[in-house]
Amino acid sequence: MNSFLIDYQDIQAPKKGFSKLFKDYTREGELHEQLTSKFFHFDYRKEADYYKHLNILLSRKYRRKELVELLVRQNREFGTAEKHVTSIERLGSNHCMLVVTGQQPGLFTGPLYSVYKALTAVMVAERQKEMFPEYDFLPLFWIEGEDHDFNESAKASVFQAGRPVHVTLDAWNRLPDRMLSRTVLGPGITETVSAFISLLQDSDYKEEISSALRNFYTPESTLELAFGRTMAFLFREYPLLFLSPSDPYFKKLAKDAFHHELATCPHSSHSVIEQSSLLESMGYQAQAKPRAVNLFYLNHQDQRMKIEQPSADTFTIVPEKYRYSKHQMLELCDDHPEQFSPNVVLRPVVQDHALPVFAYIAGPGEISYLAQYRRVYEHFGLRMPFIIPRGSFTLIEPTVSRIMDKVLQKTGRPSLSRKQIYHTAFHNLRVLQKNAISGAEDSDFDAALHRAEKNILAELQTLSPTLAKLDRNLEQVLAGSVRQVEKIMEGVRQKTHRTSRKKHDELVAQLEKAATALFPEDIPQERVINIFYYINKYGWSILEDFARMLRAHATESHMILEL
Repeated sequence: MNSFLIDYQDIQAPKKGFSKLFKDYTREGELHEQLTSKFFHFDYRKEADYYKHLNILLSRKYRRKELVELLVRQNREFGTAEKHVTSIERLGSNHCMLVVTGQQPGLFTGPLYSVYKALTAVMVAERQKEMFPEYDFLPLFWIEGEDHDFNESAKASVFQAGRPVHVTLDAWNRLPDRMLSRTVLGPGITETVSAFISLLQDSDYKEEISSALRNFYTPESTLELAFGRTMAFLFREYPLLFLSPSDPYFKKLAKDAFHHELATCPHSSHSVIEQSSLLESMGYQAQAKPRAVNLFYLNHQDQRMKIEQPSADTFTIVPEKYRYSKHQMLELCDDHPEQFSPNVVLRPVVQDHALPVFAYIAGPGEISYLAQYRRVYEHFGLRMPFIIPRGSFTLIEPTVSRIMDKVLQKTGRPSLSRKQIYHTAFHNLRVLQKNAISGAEDSDFDAALHRAEKNILAELQTLSPTLAKLDRNLEQVLAGSVRQVEKIMEGVRQKTHRTSRKKHDELVAQLEKAATALFPEDIPQERVINIFYYINKYGWSILEDFARMLRAHATESHMILEL
């Protein structure tokens, strides 16, 4: 099983790939240092920062007893292996920290990156324990079930006949803006599971996958619960824990952060805007758009309603038009924190307010918008945890590996390595295609046939004087033979062109197939394809293959793994 690393700054394809900020954050040198010093509190590459952060976490007070009780209850509900549930008790000690990552629930786990995030958190926690054996580090997956984008979450994709095919769950009795943690799957999920399973080829693993998904994705389950149970099943051999922040008991732990946002708004938004302006002045693009109040109100039907502030002392709930004085809203927050939900700006602040987070494992998009939040953290009296990029993979199936071998042959550059081929594909896929196709087109065919025809005709012409002496009529026979030779050579030329064109078209089709495997729908593979497509074909051990690479390499490079 071959593997290769590609620097993010060398990746130009596809267009919807990795942002400039993310590329600069993951590279060594001045640009990385500028970003970490201006937009984050700690640099995960600096050893001294680890001791600073540990001391800050040790000095802060967390409601650890309540956290332990909450996590034990939730993880038993998700079906986390009991040997991992028992590790939660360690969180009662202030020498226990969390390595957190998270994502909104996805159908059958959604795209690959959710699995990559989770496994990176496990590996980082493992690495920190080796560095600081006197501390414990537990990996935790924050299930963002308060998200209300159902369409994004209700899709799973696999390859079939070399093309991505999507399975989508239709909403059942779902109101707009209802949280995913309260979205019941409904009777349509049975057919959706069957449709997904039917797309998987027959294999030694298909029956077990089918049984698990049918067990987890039931009509009465919510999207969040099914996702959590599936992830717990996937990671049963890894010490990964799960948290649903939509739990009313967690909201009590987050109450003070909600209260501070309401009491001081729009201060958080101004902080984001100031930081965003600094980002843009350095040539980066701001991702997150703050609101005057970075909280939602949850109505009795679990819909997230916007909170607006028409005046300094007044709040309104939109679109329901409920009006509250500032005092009333703060009192409501204190009495019923379960009726509030953070938006994208406040969510990480709530996470680090309630949890002893040592590091957060972030995707490329997350790192871009987290760079806007440093001043918000400071407004809440917090420091950002280490922001560590998640592992990023492209999986190469054997059919694509064989195409790459053909590309190596056709480029006419046998000294080119497989890594260089992948580097070219990620830098500019069209250049790779052009080089391979131009190598496949043998432009010497015409010249060679022309030389052969010219030589044959010249030899025939040398016979003309001799044949004329013997019999003048033989000159006519010779002229007829010349025409026959010209006709035969033209036929050979046409057949050669057709064969060459056919091989050219075959190579073009194969290269398009490879491009689709690397960048389905011009998007990185990890953002489209579901993990069960690969587990079904290559077995459960594929997770350990990912883990080996994550143990061996830092996550500042994109990883190519040939299966």
